[in-house]
Amino acid sequence: MNSGAAYISPNVAAFLAMLRASEGTADAANPYAVCYGKTFVIADFSDHPAVLGNWKGESLANLGPAYVGEVSTAAGAYQIIKPTWISLKARLNLPDFSPASQDAAAIELIRENNALDLITAGQLATAILRCRAIWASLPGGAAGQPHQTFAQLMTAYSGAGGSFA
Repeated sequence: MNSGAAYISPNVAAFLAMLRASEGTADAANPYAVCYGKTFVIADFSDHPAVLGNWKGESLANLGPAYVGEVSTAAGAYQIIKPTWISLKARLNLPDFSPASQDAAAIELIRENNALDLITAGQLATAILRCRAIWASLPGGAAGQPHQTFAQLMTAYSGAGGSFA
């Protein structure tokens, strides 16, 4: 454990790595600086870029006619949208949009969806299903975005050191 940093169990760390892979941020030079559409890179981590106002979000029109005129403010390693970030930042007293704060926010979303204990216990498939309403890339997500397969997610999770029950 790093001094000043919260301890994250190996399975939770692996799940976070799996989410970054699933959301498409893991392949970036800095996954924590990625914004939806990958046209804007976060340079100022003092807050979510859409809260700061230095990024207005990206059009969702590429997802089909139903999304024309809609904008995504998904940002950071876990593609957290502005309203979710504002709520989490206040509830968790997060100081900024740094990697540690993004990790803490993602873990809280996992906990709120009753998946944290499942991850700790290595029950990956059930944890993924509990989190699919949060992350559009997970199997069964309803946001209209492409999904990763369970096999892809299990490979990313185990490759990051996660263990199964």
